[in-house]
Amino acid sequence: MIKKQIKRELESLGERVGDRLGQTLSKDADKKGAQVGKKVGVALGKQVERLHDAISEETVTKEEQIGIGGKIGTGVGIIGKRLVEKRHGLLGKLMGSGDLVSEGRTLGAKAEKIVKRGVKAGINRISGAKPGSKGDAEKGG
Repeated sequence: MIKKQIKRELESLGERVGDRLGQTLSKDADKKGAQVGKKVGVALGKQVERLHDAISEETVTKEEQIGIGGKIGTGVGIIGKRLVEKRHGLLGKLMGSGDLVSEGRTLGAKAEKIVKRGVKAGINRISGAKPGSKGDAEKGG
């Protein structure tokens, strides 16, 4: 639902930007620019979809929401609330319309958890730690 809407808007935005850039470069380049812009929009839409899926699969506790990620997310939620109030197009749609401050705190905590897990996995890979050893990144802690 919202993912499809955002993907369509990114695709359309890319197409319009490509068309405008093509018009400035050459009279005949607008169609080619629109095609390139549409491809960029599609690629960006896929990345947004992957990010949305990764975040929606993550779970966090109330204690994890109190951390630095939760605090940063609360700030993002406050900014998002202002964007929605002023109806800033795509950014407003990305933020949604629920309790943005609470959702921001949860989103920040989820992002923090994902980043921590990624950093642990990277450190383990660099240091040569064996998978399944104590403190493994797959345990999510």
